[in-house]
Amino acid sequence: MKPTWKIGIIVAAVPLIIIAVILWGSYKEARFDLVSLPDNGVVLNNEQETLQFQKGNTLYRSWNSDQLIAKNDKEDTRNQIMKSAILYLDKEALMFTENVPVIDTNGVSSKLKGNKVYESKGSTYQYNKSEINEKSVVKLANRQYFLNADATLYLGGEKIKEVSKPLLLIDKTGSVTIYENKKKSRYLGHMTLKINDDTVLDASSEIYTIGDRKIDLASFGGTDNEKLVVKEDEQKDKKEAEKKKEEEKQKELAEKEAEKNNETKEANGSNESNDANDNKVASKDNESENDSNKTSGEKSSGLNATKKYGDDLNVGKGSTEAGTNNTSGNKNSGSKGNTNGTATQEDLDKIDDYEAVLRKLDELNEKLERNIPVLRIGYISPNVTSTKVSYSYADPNNTLIGVTKISAVDEKTGKTVNTQYVSAVDTEALLTDLSPNGKYHLEFTYQYDLGTDKGIQEVKIQSDSFTTQSVSAIYQMQSVTSTTMKLNVALDAQIDNVKRARVKVTKANGDSFYMNASANLINGNGELINVTGLDPSTAYHFQIVIDMKNGETIELNSSENYYTMQATVLKSLKASQSADKVLQVQYDWSSADYTLNQATIELKDENDQTKVDYQVVNQEKGNIRLVPVTKDESLNMEAKLVLETTNNETKESKTFEYPVKQDIQYNKNATLTINLTPFQTEENNTKQAEESSTKQAEEVDSNTVAGQETKNTNSITTKVEDVLAPQNATYDMTFSMQRKTGETYQLAFERRAVGTEDNWSTWTTQKIATDENGQIKHTETISKLAKESFDYRIAVYDANGILQLYVYQE
Repeated sequence: MKPTWKIGIIVAAVPLIIIAVILWGSYKEARFDLVSLPDNGVVLNNEQETLQFQKGNTLYRSWNSDQLIAKNDKEDTRNQIMKSAILYLDKEALMFTENVPVIDTNGVSSKLKGNKVYESKGSTYQYNKSEINEKSVVKLANRQYFLNADATLYLGGEKIKEVSKPLLLIDKTGSVTIYENKKKSRYLGHMTLKINDDTVLDASSEIYTIGDRKIDLASFGGTDNEKLVVKEDEQKDKKEAEKKKEEEKQKELAEKEAEKNNETKEANGSNESNDANDNKVASKDNESENDSNKTSGEKSSGLNATKKYGDDLNVGKGSTEAGTNNTSGNKNSGSKGNTNGTATQEDLDKIDDYEAVLRKLDELNEKLERNIPVLRIGYISPNVTSTKVSYSYADPNNTLIGVTKISAVDEKTGKTVNTQYVSAVDTEALLTDLSPNGKYHLEFTYQYDLGTDKGIQEVKIQSDSFTTQSVSAIYQMQSVTSTTMKLNVALDAQIDNVKRARVKVTKANGDSFYMNASANLINGNGELINVTGLDPSTAYHFQIVIDMKNGETIELNSSENYYTMQATVLKSLKASQSADKVLQVQYDWSSADYTLNQATIELKDENDQTKVDYQVVNQEKGNIRLVPVTKDESLNMEAKLVLETTNNETKESKTFEYPVKQDIQYNKNATLTINLTPFQTEENNTKQAEESSTKQAEEVDSNTVAGQETKNTNSITTKVEDVLAPQNATYDMTFSMQRKTGETYQLAFERRAVGTEDNWSTWTTQKIATDENGQIKHTETISKLAKESFDYRIAVYDANGILQLYVYQE
């Protein structure tokens, strides 16, 4: 193979390898900076719409640097979010997807760490030593800021509303989207946020003013907003050049007009001169007033958009289409607009900027005895299905007549979707019947009369384009039972002109039904929906459906699947004897409908079905430890779990009973015997007998029943040796038990009067350990009188004093 062929093959293979690597990376879905989200919350997606996420969802960066949130790995549940975004966690915490700068009120910046939880600490957010102080500004990206403060929002100098810790998204057209408290607002106009008299954030200019200090936020991390980085002298030079060019054009038009009217001026000589002088004086009188109006108007309008207007801009155009059919009947009126100070269509067609239109009208008014009214837009605030516009007139000579027509035009279809007629005293209008996420502009049409032979003239001004808001639904589950769900639903933007709102509830198998929602949902306050009649252990999802008055239906995003709980169920139940001889009952019970108040156990002897008493050692959720009170050394028992509950809805009491399926084999491996002490005779020492008699008398206490026989010779259970034993005989009480070697126990010798149900009392205790064979054996000596007067038992406790066993005398 020739070397040139080898080189050709290698060159051809390079792009194939690159394509293969890209396809492989996409197929493998390489993920970086994975984070399991610690709580539920919301975030803006890559289209600046509200996106909910759940605790445990995965936040990660893809191989091509997209930021994604995935619910699970089993299906495609990925949602792309803004590359540099804020995640709002439910516990008033923040998480940033990237390392971003935070600028404090001194203009000093520091880095915040991405994918870390910044918890709310009063007015600040903190993660380790990294902190977002109050009044600091976080720059997420170009024209994207988070202000950690409460502020008053102003548009064009007009107070709009109070906002709290807003996220500001500023686009190149001059629109600003504010996101706060899970709600979106969008404005077209010059926006400022006033924190206090000394602290103001000029969002449109990206300038943060603190007292005498001005912080250029755009300079942190760079910007792609050319308008904001142009120097003041360059802006000034540009404006002066435009003004000079306009003046030269006006001068040229004036000279041409003067030539055409030269003969008329010579014929009327002195009269025209006087009129001209009067006009000059009037013009100078109006000049300062117009300058003042211009200055104040420019400040209040604040529309710093750069979008180009369409060819149908009709500013200054008369209602007679350049004077062909005006109301005064003069066909040629308006054809020489500069003669009477009005603009020709040729002049205005070349103006494609809103601010330039305003400047042109101001320049024309400087040459008029009476001014053309100038409409100035304060701000445009688009909602989801409507938009509010604030405007005012500069009309010093009261030449405005009639009403103003305001129309909303769909830029996609070119159709007018809504029109409002407002009077001269109105300063706001609401245009409705718009569609979510639609592109529109407003057309203002108004009339004026300068008192000339032109009669009534018409001006049409087109606003900048704006986009209505999108709207997303937010679903938060409050409580779940086996048949009910309580769901808090809200919208992230307000909707107007709604006919009705419903919540569509859809079952996993596709069945669905609707529930009506109140006006609170539409007004932005949210509503708690109580859904009943659901099936246990079943998945449901919800969707808000809004019917508009204009016939349009808006179906919003659906919730994730929520599952009803299982109906009241006992998952497991078992009973057994533990190594320490304690009876243990374990259960796993759950209910979405009932609250457990008390759990008890019923024990029965399997042979005769008699009830077996017990003493609870300790009890916790799902586990009961108890000691049966039985004289038998071994016993087969039946057990039943009894649960006393209260219905969560009706508050009625209900008892659930669950038998333990298997029998319980209970063995003590311990005995307590009482036998006559060996070698007892009548010839026992008299002194010993007296001492023994005295001891017996002391042992017989108040528990002895008056008149009770001390010797039951008629009992068939009485041993012969007991009958033959002398009165001063003694008995050995012996306790024995088999356990593990080296364990220590506490023995309590208890007794109560024969034939009674009195409480047991302890008359002696012993601490004892098992021997090398695991055996415990201990003996106490009692008198014959004590033996015949009391019943005895041994209570066995472990080294920590916890009861393990009761052993009764045989």
